[in-house]
Amino acid sequence: MKKVISIFLAVILCLLTSVSVYGTAAKESRTPTVVVSGMNFAGLVIDKGTENERSTLGEINAGDIILTLASGLVKTLVFMQKDAFVMSVFDYASGVLEGFSCDADGNSVYNVSMDEEYPLSAGHYERFTEASGEDYAETGVVATCMEEFGSDHTYFYYYDWRLDPFDIADGLNDMVNLAMKEAGSDKVNIICCSMGGVETVAYMTEYGTDKINNCIFLCSTVYGAYVVSDILTGKIELTNDAAMNFLYGLAKGSDAEGLLKFLEFTKISDALCSLVGGLVGSLKDGAFQHVLKPNFASMPVLWALVLPDEYEDAKKFCFDGEEEKYAKLISRAEKLQTMMKNRDNMLKNAVDNGMKIAFVANYNSPLIPVYPRAVTQGDGILETALMAGGATVSEHGKTLDVEAGKYVSADKMIDASTCLYPDYTWFVKDAPHIACRIDSTYSDFIKYVISSENQASVTSNPLYPQFMYADEGQNVYELK
Repeated sequence: MKKVISIFLAVILCLLTSVSVYGTAAKESRTPTVVVSGMNFAGLVIDKGTENERSTLGEINAGDIILTLASGLVKTLVFMQKDAFVMSVFDYASGVLEGFSCDADGNSVYNVSMDEEYPLSAGHYERFTEASGEDYAETGVVATCMEEFGSDHTYFYYYDWRLDPFDIADGLNDMVNLAMKEAGSDKVNIICCSMGGVETVAYMTEYGTDKINNCIFLCSTVYGAYVVSDILTGKIELTNDAAMNFLYGLAKGSDAEGLLKFLEFTKISDALCSLVGGLVGSLKDGAFQHVLKPNFASMPVLWALVLPDEYEDAKKFCFDGEEEKYAKLISRAEKLQTMMKNRDNMLKNAVDNGMKIAFVANYNSPLIPVYPRAVTQGDGILETALMAGGATVSEHGKTLDVEAGKYVSADKMIDASTCLYPDYTWFVKDAPHIACRIDSTYSDFIKYVISSENQASVTSNPLYPQFMYADEGQNVYELK
């Protein structure tokens, strides 16, 4: 009997050992996921680690603003210095933003670093391990991937978003290789958030797509950005429709909504918007020359976001007569433009070779009303048409003149048939930019897409159809 028991225990021990070994192997073979961050204005610092460390975003306080306005008024009214008031405002704004500036070659003027760094897997950082149910955006995306793949199989790529995407791609390649090595995998998943879209396109262009198992472009700049293209071609303006859309978005659910309706009914809003729009129009050239050009136009990344058929106009507007001074930056810009022109063919080749892909674009949140195309559908930050890889969309608050169809949303605000991959593109109404609250079904949706063994499509899971809407908790439902 003792022999029988001994043999039985030995068999059980062998089985347990096999299960343990198999479990370890399974864990090691899981595909790791790299989350590529977006733009973070508050995430950069100058002279990090020294007594001079400070945020790249200059301090904004009421006292300085009042002094600036008062000084400008005195110079204008007392000393009769024309434009002194406006120049005081421009100088103040430029002072707040100058920490972000790049030189004529596209290199940072100041010694800028990220405020935090994440060179290891996400489980090493409290930002992610202690994330709460209220967290979303990149933190929520990382925490969601940690739930799905494990904290040791999830990585967060954080970078200086102002710089050349091809330089950023080198760091992303290092993290991809680290993730594969530590996970014992020959592939990674990538979720690129917001500005991370164009950075990921640069990585794919420079290093290929053989290492990518699945890629989600989540509310990203994969197709550029109208806001950048408009502003860098000098189209800075405030239109009545865009302004009212924005104000209604701010006032939604409050008493101010009723006031806006009254102002709109009495046409007072039209007069006010025209007045402010005229002021913006009269100041836009000065704003560009004194604030936008010195602090933003030399950022290489923005030249990847200009639409290719508008690039020549943007280059002429920004650098006409100064082409020699900005020669190195222009060379970088043209390389980035070539990248964006070749983007669709590159992505199609990657999918043909087995890479899974998904585009997720949110909509129905008004955009900042300082450029003509701010009237289009967006998620409050970026434009839906471009995030979705070429969707046809209505203006905010309006509908398309289309018949109901396979790729047309029930509210007739979106026609996905013109997307690069209409069957792999999802739209979520009323979700914020880079949603993914940890305890939401939006998070479950992202888990489903990124972990699918086969290419996920808008018909492969009835829980996640092509068109959804999100409630305040970022739970998603079919849009009907």
